[in-house]
Order: sequence, then structure tokens, then C-alpha cells
Amino acid sequence: MAKSKDLPPTTLDELRRNLERLKLFAMLEHLEEALEQASSLEQGYVTFLAGLVEKQVLSHTDAAAKRRIDNAGFPKIKTFDTFDWQFQKGLNVQLVKDLMNLHFIKQGRPLLILGRPGTGKTHLSIAYGVLAAAAGYSVQFRPVSRLLPQLYASLADSSTDQLVRRLARADLLILDDLRSIPTKPEYANLLFDVVDARYGKRTTLVSSNLTVKMWGKVLGNATLTASLVDRLMDRAHVINIRKGRSWRSEGPDAPPEDDRPVGLEGDTEDP
Repeated sequence: MAKSKDLPPTTLDELRRNLERLKLFAMLEHLEEALEQASSLEQGYVTFLAGLVEKQVLSHTDAAAKRRIDNAGFPKIKTFDTFDWQFQKGLNVQLVKDLMNLHFIKQGRPLLILGRPGTGKTHLSIAYGVLAAAAGYSVQFRPVSRLLPQLYASLADSSTDQLVRRLARADLLILDDLRSIPTKPEYANLLFDVVDARYGKRTTLVSSNLTVKMWGKVLGNATLTASLVDRLMDRAHVINIRKGRSWRSEGPDAPPEDDRPVGLEGDTEDP
């Protein structure tokens, strides 16, 4: 292949201009490097062009992944790289790592992450979400304490079905932090509609600091919640952090143990 210095300046300049017109900015950015590599390795034209096009494809892939992550609604970005694997002695680390292959999303299987406050449930949920978005899946992150009032408010203008359909389309829907909140009689039915619309088709991830038995009390309808749980348990993976420690109150940045309020570790019942 001809060296870049052997190309007539007008030809190289025209190539740059055309790449810019076509908005192939990654190819433009790597053009000189690709020409030098092609010359030093004596690459053929097809190999040279394939390598340059690959730069453009990777650029589009990275940009698309960033858009999916930005659109997911994460409150902050958490990844598995920043997760302390040694802190929670009761964590099934092998299961957590096995699920990083994301096959459960491809199969539309639910994932439940249970544990006390501060045990890393939201960190794990977001980390799976970020991983999924980077892999090409559409992701929505919704704190349950905000989603339920949003669903309830949609009853006023009859937009509930539209909202449920939107939530049903995401490849991965993360329902974060199902906990004790002021309830309304409609909450159980609304959350059931969301879970049922996704059942058997797309993955729903739920994190909670409550035992599953407590969900009915929180949602205000034990019978309907049992049907909801039944759907979430079908083919589900469960990460259950038993007797977990709170990263916030017992982690490396927490106050000295003697200065912590009595009873800060919370309830002793297993999640």
C-alpha cells in the first residue's frame, strides 16, 4: 500500500473533507495512524479499510452504550469494579459473578436481591444495569418509593396503561428498594400490572430490605401481592445477603464502633 507521504496532498485532503462531511469522525481521527500502520506492516487495502471502519463502529457502539446508560435513570453510576467483594461474608460471590454473563436477561428471568439496608443491594442492581446497557440491552431504573406514587398519579388522567406499556418494553427493569412506605389500596394492583406485563418476556430485578412475607403488608393487599411474588419467583435467581453488614454504618468510612448509636445495625431477622 502507498505511504501517506506518497499520496497527493489534494487526495488526502479530499479524503479528510469527505470523512468530515459524512460525520465519520472516528475514521478521520485515526486516519494518519492507520496509514502509518498500513505502510509499516505492508497491509493490503482491504485490511487497511477494515481496521479504519472498525474504529468507527467501536465509536458508535460506545456512544450508543453511553446513551442507554444516560437514559436508564441511574441516580449514580456503580460498577462491579468498585464493589468490595470481601466486605459481605454472607454474599454468594460466585452467584453474583455468574450472573454477570447476563444470560438471565436474555432468558427473561427475574432477579431478586434481598438484604438489610446498606448491604450493597442498590450497588449490585446498578452494576447489573450498567453492564446490561453497555451490552446493548435497554434498561430502566425505578425506585419503588417513587414509582408507586407515579403509577397512582397516572390514574387521574388515565395514562396508567401507557406508563405500564413503557415500563414493559425495557429489557431490564430495576425496581429498587421495596421498603416500608405509606401505602394506598391501589399500590398492589398497580405494581402487579407492571410485573405481569413483563412476566415471562423480560427481566425484572427487585431489591428489598424486607422479607417477601412483608411485601403484602407494605403494598396493602396480601392476596394480590402473593400473585405478584409468584410471578417474580418463577425461574428467578435470588441473591440473599443474610446477616449482611451495612457499608454505610460499618464500612471503612463509618464512625468508630464506640461512637455508633446503639442498635444501628437494625433488625436481627434474616431477610
